[in-house]
Amino acid sequence: MLFDRYGRPLDNLRITVTTACNYNCVFCHREGEETNNTQLTPDQITDVATAAYSLDIRKFKITGGEPLLREDLPEIIHSLKSIGKGIEVSLTTNGYLLEDKLNRLVDKGLDRVNVSLHAVSPQTYVAVTQVKGQDKVLRGLSLAKDYSLPVKLNYVLTKANVGELEKVLDYASKMGFNVNLIELIPQGKGKEIFDKLYVPAEEVLPLLESKSSRVEVRPLHSRPIFKLETGIQVEVIANYCNPFFCAGCTRIRLTHDGKLKTCLNRDDNLVDIRNTLMDRSHEKLYKLRESIIKANFLREPFFKMNGYGATTYDGKITCPLRKIAQLSLSHEEKKKK
Repeated sequence: MLFDRYGRPLDNLRITVTTACNYNCVFCHREGEETNNTQLTPDQITDVATAAYSLDIRKFKITGGEPLLREDLPEIIHSLKSIGKGIEVSLTTNGYLLEDKLNRLVDKGLDRVNVSLHAVSPQTYVAVTQVKGQDKVLRGLSLAKDYSLPVKLNYVLTKANVGELEKVLDYASKMGFNVNLIELIPQGKGKEIFDKLYVPAEEVLPLLESKSSRVEVRPLHSRPIFKLETGIQVEVIANYCNPFFCAGCTRIRLTHDGKLKTCLNRDDNLVDIRNTLMDRSHEKLYKLRESIIKANFLREPFFKMNGYGATTYDGKITCPLRKIAQLSLSHEEKKKK
């Protein structure tokens, strides 16, 4: 397994298969990528994943845009699962097309799915997504439950839908779905409306704590996990001004147009592999491996500890240490005792 200069392992490749989307969510970070019509072929995606597999990466997350807009998505999933043993392929989707396409995805080996559900109330759902698609999404989620496919709901916390959190948790508990509570990220549209809609996770911690029997911390991003008394769990993904989040990052990203991206928040240290992906020589896999190794070397926490606070790698943002970060820290200190 590869480790970067900061001792962080690399075990996860996040793959953007398209930037096209049938939704227009007000906060979409677009995976930190510019939107255009370029997209990699299934073979090109598989080539990168094969190189990653040879470096002990076993987890592949397919994302977009909206991945289900690609008609060849089942082929991509099948190709990824066929690379070798122990591979997990998961998918992030808005869920609008899930009921129409889920059977083929499951048949091709999809291991689990993250479905965006930012509100239960129809009016708020439309206000956030700009689409009247809630009924289709809920039907898709019911079908996923029927298939016994592991589901996690992605709920982005903003001022527009903070009042929906308890309703989302109630629905998730009823269905047996875990939840990712995700803070607004200042990228893409999220950057444009960050000051207007940002809600720190600390504002909803009392609600989570009141519903929880215990709290744990997941190694990935040092995410606090609230184990609810209903049996589900809520992972808090709090990226902003959180050095412990960055310290627990174990992934790189393959962009839709053929670059390796080391951090959602940065585009100044990309590794361009487009020429290598066109290479037909026997050295192609070796070159892709070397590119992944280079990207791993370039990986750097976006937020780092700075005394009793946090600062970005370039020093442009400095902030006090957040309670959500202290929650991760206190849990780690307890484990050491």
